[in-house]
Amino acid sequence: MQAGLDADVSSKDWINTAICTGNLSELHLILGNVPSALDYASQSVEYADKSGDAFLRMANRTALADALHQAGCFPEAEAAFVEAEEMQKERQPEYSYLYSLAGFRYCDLLLSQGMCIDVLGRAGQTLEWGSGYLLDIALEHLSLGRAHLLQTRQEVSNDFTQAEAHLNKAVEGLRQAGTQHHIPRGLLARAELYSVQGEFLKAKRDLDEAMTIAERGGMGLHKADCHLEYVRLYLAMGEKEEDARKNLETAKEMIGKMGYHRRDVDVVELEDKLL
Repeated sequence: MQAGLDADVSSKDWINTAICTGNLSELHLILGNVPSALDYASQSVEYADKSGDAFLRMANRTALADALHQAGCFPEAEAAFVEAEEMQKERQPEYSYLYSLAGFRYCDLLLSQGMCIDVLGRAGQTLEWGSGYLLDIALEHLSLGRAHLLQTRQEVSNDFTQAEAHLNKAVEGLRQAGTQHHIPRGLLARAELYSVQGEFLKAKRDLDEAMTIAERGGMGLHKADCHLEYVRLYLAMGEKEEDARKNLETAKEMIGKMGYHRRDVDVVELEDKLL
């Protein structure tokens, strides 16, 4: 891929260069090389602007925003998403929100900030628009499921009906779409739901599967997320404190090495609970 990139740069083929650097950014992010992902994402925006391609200019900004989010640069990520969405409105005035993978990435940031109502509105609308693609539909259900779960927890309610329905559809849809690096996202979210509901065996089953997929594919960010979710599960069960501490230490070490600073606050919160 790098050789192809060098050839595209030499020939000033900015469209293919923008596509290649965008793909490299996503690959490095999946593997857990956040600084490299940020570097390639920044390059992808530069090359997309040189190409003049309206779609690439918008899409590559969401890739940069996503990398910034994973690096813990929340204001910068928000600014990049807002800029991309303005480009989206200019390119397709009938669609006022980012949608597909770009929309999912933005919803992921908003959920990190606790903005579940915004996500319910956005993902509900993009699901209504209906792209017809299995992955898009599954990701929209995932955003809606996570938003309903967050809303229920914020309201200290016990009605998880909507969260469960959407997360089950998300996991099934992600399996059907066959995009391996997205499946752990659905399993992790559903494991959180099961843990909150006290369905610990189901939570452990989803977590184990997510970890197996992440380990098999070398998906660093997902592996760290699995370790953090194991900590939450063990704490919810009120047992296995030693295992909880081991998982937290592993997650903390991985997060530091990968530059996955989005999760720094999670580490601090779980350390406080273990104390």
